[in-house]
Amino acid sequence: MSGQHADAAGLRLLVVGASSGIGHAVATSAAERGASVAVAARRMELLTQLADAIGGSAFELDVEDAAAIKRVVDEAAATLGGLDAVVFTSTVVPFAHIEDTDVVTWIHAFAVNAVGANNVLRAALPHLSERGVVLVASSNDVGRPRAGTAAYDASKAALDEVLRAWRSEHPDLSIVRVGMCPTENTEILRGADRDLLSVLFKSWVEHGQLPAQMATLNDVANTLVSLVTTAFANPSVVPEDVQLAPRIRKAVGVAPRPS
Repeated sequence: MSGQHADAAGLRLLVVGASSGIGHAVATSAAERGASVAVAARRMELLTQLADAIGGSAFELDVEDAAAIKRVVDEAAATLGGLDAVVFTSTVVPFAHIEDTDVVTWIHAFAVNAVGANNVLRAALPHLSERGVVLVASSNDVGRPRAGTAAYDASKAALDEVLRAWRSEHPDLSIVRVGMCPTENTEILRGADRDLLSVLFKSWVEHGQLPAQMATLNDVANTLVSLVTTAFANPSVVPEDVQLAPRIRKAVGVAPRPS
C-alpha cells in the first residue's frame, strides 16, 4: 500500500468481476485502504482465495443472469450492512473480424458489457447509501474501434449510453464512467486465437492503436479506488466521465533530446 492512505476506511464496497485482472486488483487495493469488501464473479475458486486474502465475502455470479444479480447484490448488501460503493469491471472481449462475428457473440458481448452493468446498477439502487458511488469500467476505445473487437467496442458504446440514461433519470446518483486503457497483467487475451491475434496486432500497430507502454495493474486499480473514495467524500461533485491512458515514460538513463 505504498503511497496510499486508509482513505477507504469503513467503505462498504461490492466489486463485480473480481476473480482476476482489474476487479481483483481493485478489491485488493480497497481492502488495503480500509474498505469492507464483497466480491462477485463466476470463478469461485479464484474468488474464494481473494476473499480469504482480504477478509471479504465471495459470491458466485454470472452477470448474464438478471435474477442471480439481484440475489447476489441483495446478499452482499446484507453481509456488508448496506453499500457505499459498487465497482463493475466484468468484461468480455471476443476477438473476431466483424464479418466473422456471429449473432451469439454479439448477444454475449452486449449481455455482459452493457446489460449486465445495467442490471447490477438496478439491483444496487435500493441498497446504496446517501453518498453511494457506482463506478463502471468502460473503454477508451469507444468511438475509435480496433480491428477484431467490433462486438466489444459496440457493447461498450451501448454501455456509455446506458450510463447517460441513468444520469438523466437519476441525477442524484454518483455514477462514474471510466474509459479503461491498455493495462498489464489482465486476462483480456485469455482463450483468444493466437493466430488471429498476430494478424490483429499488426493492424493495431499500423493504425497507431498500440501504446509504447501499458499502465500497470496496481496503478489502474489504485486510481479506480481513489475515484470512488473521492466521489464518496465529495458528494456534491460527480467525476462523470474519466479517461485513463498509459503514461509513456522515458527510459532510465536516456538523455533528453536537445531543445
